[in-house]
Order: sequence, then C-alpha cells, then structure tokens
Amino acid sequence: MRRFVPIAAVLGLLLSLSAGLAVMAHEGEEGIEVEPSSVTAGDTVVLAGSGLEPNAERVLLLAGGSLIVAFGTVTTDAEGMFSLELTIPNHLPSGNYELRAIGDETLTTPLGVTAAAGGVGATPAPNDAGEAVVARDRSPLELVLILALVALATVVGVWLVWRAERFRGAQTA
Repeated sequence: MRRFVPIAAVLGLLLSLSAGLAVMAHEGEEGIEVEPSSVTAGDTVVLAGSGLEPNAERVLLLAGGSLIVAFGTVTTDAEGMFSLELTIPNHLPSGNYELRAIGDETLTTPLGVTAAAGGVGATPAPNDAGEAVVARDRSPLELVLILALVALATVVGVWLVWRAERFRGAQTA
C-alpha cells in the first residue's frame, strides 16, 4: 500500500498541472460574442471580439439558410479586441443565423432572429403553439372520388380475405 502513495501523489500533481495549463491556455483564447443573442429583425446587436491578432482586419458576415448579409470590415485594436454595433436588416425571416468574423480563420457565434412584424420576412415559425390546423375545403367531386377509392379498397380487401379463406379451406379438405 505504501508503494502506491508516491505514485498517486505524482499522478495527482500531473493532473493538477495539466488542468492549470488548460485554464491558462483558455484565458487568451480568441473568439467573438454577440449581445443579445436573440433579436427581432431591424434591432441592433453588439458584436465583440477578443484574443485576436492586434491591428488586423476581419470581414463580418451574417449567414443563415441561403442568406448572407455583409457588414463590411472591422479592425482590431492593439490588444486584439473589437466591439461594433450592428443593425440586423429588417427584411430577414425568422431563423437561426450565425455571425462570422473572417480573418486568418473564421470565428462564429449564433444569433436568433425573429421576423419583424409586418415585414417582408414576417412568416410564422413552423409549429408555433398558437398555430391552428384547419382542414382544407374540398369540392364535392373530390369528396366523391375519395369515398369511391375508400369503397373500392374495402371491396378489394374483403374479396382478398374471402379468396384466402376459400383457398385455405380447399387445401385442408
């Protein structure tokens, strides 16, 4: 038992050291954040970046579905940070988008957008809690055709069962 105590102590020290290194590496990690993370089209957000290369340009885009909105470029300061207020276009439909800061690598952060009321992109989100399901109005001809197909399927089903019973009865006799 005494032999395992030094080994456990060394393993504990190595785990503590590796955890400390991971925390220190995370402190200078580059990234971007958006506040708020969910908006209505036409509102503004603040996009902030940190841990980036000092005095470098980044191209800013908003992408979602088949839409891409270009916001131009931003230059980081001497500490590798930037902060910029962006107005989200009011024509965007509801959906999940991604803000991108493109430089040597692409950094992303999610952004939820709700369509502006009465705007071009104001389409209700699928499966809204208030969404009602309404039967489609059918013409009398459509109703007759549907009922005829149901009756035909019933007759064919009964005939197949009758034939199967008759065929099975013929083999056992």
